[in-house]
Amino acid sequence: MLTIFRTNQVFYSVLLIFYIVLLRFSVFLAQDVFRWTPSGHGIFSELVYSWVGSQQFLSHAIAIVLLLVQGFLVNTISINHRLANDINLFPGLFYVLICCMLPDFLYLSPVLMGNTFFLIALNEMFDTYKNPACADRIFNAGLWTGVASLFYFPFAFFILVMLAALSILRAFNLQEVLMILMGMLLPYFLIGVYFFWFDRLDFFWEMQLERNLGFLDFGNRADDWDTYIKISIFALLTLLVLINSGSYLIKKNIQVQKKINILYWILIVAGIAVPFQNNITFEHFLMLAPALGILLSFTFSSMKTQWAESVHFIMLVVVLALQFAPWQL
Repeated sequence: MLTIFRTNQVFYSVLLIFYIVLLRFSVFLAQDVFRWTPSGHGIFSELVYSWVGSQQFLSHAIAIVLLLVQGFLVNTISINHRLANDINLFPGLFYVLICCMLPDFLYLSPVLMGNTFFLIALNEMFDTYKNPACADRIFNAGLWTGVASLFYFPFAFFILVMLAALSILRAFNLQEVLMILMGMLLPYFLIGVYFFWFDRLDFFWEMQLERNLGFLDFGNRADDWDTYIKISIFALLTLLVLINSGSYLIKKNIQVQKKINILYWILIVAGIAVPFQNNITFEHFLMLAPALGILLSFTFSSMKTQWAESVHFIMLVVVLALQFAPWQL
């Protein structure tokens, strides 16, 4: 299967649609088995759910389209910024695989919606390297991060990723720091003004901030094998990309090394956000998907073809097994 995506033509990312359907068709077969309630959602995701619901056929179809668009974005970022030694479509493929890895991910979740706008923000920030006229891109990076947080509140912490990226890619400039902060706050200001105009500012404050902020609130998590398996999977994937960080950076120019280091900041800040999210759920792991998808693609690109195909097939079988496991409960 990986052979299909060993191409540098980003348009072929459209073939990801078959991969996405393969990984998500289970929710169409047994919607009663997969019971899920959105968590951590912001004012925008609440609006989306009021239109299409959270577990209806339309919401699942929209999730598939979103994943396809995000796969395009991830491949575009990787190819345009020359992040990999071998140009291929593996980043989008592994991004999709991670976004379907757990049964908890097989929905139109707030994190999935927010990832779309964070990927746009990340691309804007990458384009600022050695770009003297990039005030608009710096502002947009903050703006799209703010929009992402209006779908899933913990994306607000990713302003730290953007500030770290700014310091990595460019010399310190207080004016540019203020630009990115103003971009982040602008969506909140505009939405706040809208709700204030209709005398519902308290509703916005409660929906966006009060119900999402907490400290070490993990809800009523079941202490069982299922929980440990899910945590272990992402712990192992994160450990794998950390161990291989040296190989990812070798034979890369300074520009690419800096951009890869920013991907590690995504992993760090997603972890920092965990203690402050009220009633956090496994969907939070989706915040790691942009970084893990790209970094894992480096590992598979460097493998021998037969080994890469075999390991990917095993991962695919494990993912499908995890999805169908709830049917036996």
